[in-house]
Amino acid sequence: MGVFRRFLLTLSYVTSLPIKLHPRVNQADFAPSSDANVYDDTAELAGLAKYLPAAGLLIGIILVGITAVLLFKLHAPNLVTGPIIAIIWLCLTGGLHFDGLMDAADGVFSHRNRERMLEIMMDSRVGNFGAITGMAVLILKCATLASLVAHPLILLGTLAIVPAWARWCELYAIARFPYAREMGKGKIWHDSTRFPEDLLLGIALPVVATAMVATFVGLTNVLPVVAFVLASGLAASHWLASHIKGHTGDTYGAVVELAETGCLILVSTIML
Repeated sequence: MGVFRRFLLTLSYVTSLPIKLHPRVNQADFAPSSDANVYDDTAELAGLAKYLPAAGLLIGIILVGITAVLLFKLHAPNLVTGPIIAIIWLCLTGGLHFDGLMDAADGVFSHRNRERMLEIMMDSRVGNFGAITGMAVLILKCATLASLVAHPLILLGTLAIVPAWARWCELYAIARFPYAREMGKGKIWHDSTRFPEDLLLGIALPVVATAMVATFVGLTNVLPVVAFVLASGLAASHWLASHIKGHTGDTYGAVVELAETGCLILVSTIML
């Protein structure tokens, strides 16, 4: 399979963009097949994690384009622009990472033993801790983005690179820590990711994109953003792993949301 098709396949899984390439996957697909004639389509999912930062970069480009229209064409008020960007950001991922954040919060904040946490996270229903965490993150994203509207260069530079770096933090969690379950939809992502080789491959595009953005908005408006998102994402990766002795598909999504939100909070409180 070519690199571009693998990138499109990644997009089909981690965004809501109208790309229909993903194979049919169910829980049984993650067990080795005893029938040599049965096609194991999990092979198509192997090695996709290194494309996550590239998927984040595309999300960032879309957000920059929409934000530019809101700022310079429609002249939308700050308190309208912030929530619109936050909601579009959420919609571009189909709520995938947001759902993972809420499931992870239900499990981790239950303060049960590890096995019980993992059981709670598998429940499709959202509990109190998940709902509170989800609302808090969404409110914080709306508020911080609205506060950044008065500083267009910082806002556009942040939107351009944060989704890519947040997904590099997700790649770090996938590669660095063991998978916390014996089976699961995120296991193939972990098992097929090489540490540290894929981390180095995955970081190349965010670095290039950051350098390009810096030429437009200034190095001082970009480097702190990278530091903030990495600090937030890597801290979230280690904190979550310490509770469940590894990661799951839900905590991968939580890392992305916490990296993005933590960065926005730090940008709006320190850089403005």
